[in-house]
Amino acid sequence: MPPDLKGLPDLPEGHREAALQLGHALKRLHKHISSKVMRGMQAELVELDLSFSQMTALHVLRARGSVTVTALSERTHLSLPAASHLVERLVQRGLAQREENPENRREKVVTLTQAGLDVLNGMDSGFVRAYVETFATLPTEVITATTEHINTLLNALEPTDSPCLKETP
Repeated sequence: MPPDLKGLPDLPEGHREAALQLGHALKRLHKHISSKVMRGMQAELVELDLSFSQMTALHVLRARGSVTVTALSERTHLSLPAASHLVERLVQRGLAQREENPENRREKVVTLTQAGLDVLNGMDSGFVRAYVETFATLPTEVITATTEHINTLLNALEPTDSPCLKETP
């Protein structure tokens, strides 16, 4: 098994090979984008006075809708006390809200606020700008065909009943 696939569940041979090819193609694409995205992200994190872990938590909250502090600690690979402290800082800044879990009063549920979503949407604009800068010189036919294929992939990945807050285009 190629080293790229170690630790993944068993997949049918055709699926595994196709997913590996797509992964390598996306890695090549990432090389064209990453320096622009990372430079913009670093500047935005400094400007917003956010840590990388806080930004990761905001992304988790957008993707999941709401999560317990325990689930957030697992998804961000932080200890429970560190995740709890991180949530407190996000709540103080108005980027997230924390409420008692009605199903288990000992648990707290964390949700992204509109202000948190606005921060993510601002960062998303920087990502889009990096892609536009990279792709703008390509032939329109290549851009259009690629957009159609990526939309097919996204439609397969994103269920229509996703609980997350909607992003602005």
